[in-house]
Amino acid sequence: MTFVAIGGVVGSGVLFAPLFAAQQAGPAAILAWPIAGLMLITVALVYAEVSAMLPVVGGLGLLPTFSHGQGVGIATGWVAWVGYVTAAPIETQAMLEYVSNDRAFDWLFVAEASGNGQSALSLPGIFAAAGVLAFFTALNAFGVALFTRINTALTWVKLIIPVAIAAALLTHFSWDPVRETGFAPEGMTGVLSAITTGGVVFAFLGFRHALDLAGETRRPQRTIPIALVGGILICAVLFTVLQLGFIGAVDPADLDQGWAGLDQGGANGPLAALLTGLGMTWLARLVVADAVLGPFGAGLVSTASTGRLTVAVSENGLFPRAVSVFSRHGVPMRAMVLNLVVGLVLLIAFRDGWSELLSFNSGAIVLSMCLGPITVVALRRQVPERTRPFRIPALGVLARVAFIVVSLIIYWTGWDTMIKLTIPIALGAVVLGYRVIRDRGLVASLDMRSVAWLGPYYIGLLVLCFVGGYGGGQDWLPNGVDIAVVAAFSLAFFEWGLRSALTPAAAAAAVAEVPEVRVAGEGSDSGAGQG
Repeated sequence: MTFVAIGGVVGSGVLFAPLFAAQQAGPAAILAWPIAGLMLITVALVYAEVSAMLPVVGGLGLLPTFSHGQGVGIATGWVAWVGYVTAAPIETQAMLEYVSNDRAFDWLFVAEASGNGQSALSLPGIFAAAGVLAFFTALNAFGVALFTRINTALTWVKLIIPVAIAAALLTHFSWDPVRETGFAPEGMTGVLSAITTGGVVFAFLGFRHALDLAGETRRPQRTIPIALVGGILICAVLFTVLQLGFIGAVDPADLDQGWAGLDQGGANGPLAALLTGLGMTWLARLVVADAVLGPFGAGLVSTASTGRLTVAVSENGLFPRAVSVFSRHGVPMRAMVLNLVVGLVLLIAFRDGWSELLSFNSGAIVLSMCLGPITVVALRRQVPERTRPFRIPALGVLARVAFIVVSLIIYWTGWDTMIKLTIPIALGAVVLGYRVIRDRGLVASLDMRSVAWLGPYYIGLLVLCFVGGYGGGQDWLPNGVDIAVVAAFSLAFFEWGLRSALTPAAAAAAVAEVPEVRVAGEGSDSGAGQG
């Protein structure tokens, strides 16, 4: 399961994020990776406790249902699905953009460059990308066993190649690029922008795939916490070293327009172009190989994970129940076919490059994680007697910090992305309305009291993004003050969300439907997970 988390993290982010993060923050981009890693570990830890206790398929969309009911499960599941379904198209485009560096494959993109430095997929390129997406689905159709074998082998290769690239870049490290522009030319604002729009969060969010496949793992009490936290830690070290090597190997002559104007080979191959310029052509070819394996492996993992999340959305009532049916191989084939069709539509709509979908993907997935910190605290109160194979100390503090982290990342995502995210959220409301009309019994199970706080929370986030200084905001909140305001806002809504949880009896009934995970040699959860 750790390889699932790492395989989801080490995808297109390892290929493009060093350039995109440097464009946002300059040399200070090396701070973005450990900061983002530590922030997301707080979120991973709260999910580790609840998912080890309730190892269900599609955990991100289904776990809030146990503490807050079906209505909240539908809301979070839909927002998560909106983000998840973009992941495979992003990885596919990233892979093809690198492959197009070879003249034999330059037909994948049109000749004219788009305004953001990327090239739009050509018509044959769209067909090639569609074939890759279909291949992801086909490989997953044969079950978890085959998927696990392929992903484990790919993950080892995906780790070894970036380590070799980072080591090679560090042999050419120079402080000249830092002296040219200073360490943090954009200040802390640049670092925080790199975390969101620079692709740093997108890279780390791959840890969620272990959460969604938790229902299909053995020994969840050990496997899930190690996968969630260990995957983030390993990748944080890898990405930080790679970013450091990238920064130190840039030619200062390429910084005449600053880091924001850096176009190291374009978005079609920054690492390969940098290595070629340093005379390491053989390693540049290895980058191109990793450019196929990295996004391919991450796309394979995201296809499996998105299928399980779609099952959770279906079980909550938003999608028809028929979508949640598993094949004889234990695969939600109908869900994956639905995701394939939606992915193809997104591929065509956003064919100008994966960075167009990047912030949208990250914003949606992080927003869907807002219930995790509240859910784990609520379940501690609702079902205290339930065995917890992994128990977090000082949960009340950690959960509130994790909720602040989620809100801050959404705030840093910026106004432009969040206002666009409102469109699919509204579409989800329309879909739910249609489902209620078709199934009048559904409205009685939505637990509207538990849902009531979500609307004001999202509207409040929109207001904060509008008055903030990120992604098209008005920049009315000074740096530092904005973090304090978001933190205070988050703590207030954490308490509202906690008070909106189901009654202990209702939560206990929902939790009872999941077989209890027993820890060998322990009769209760009183000592479980203390180490």
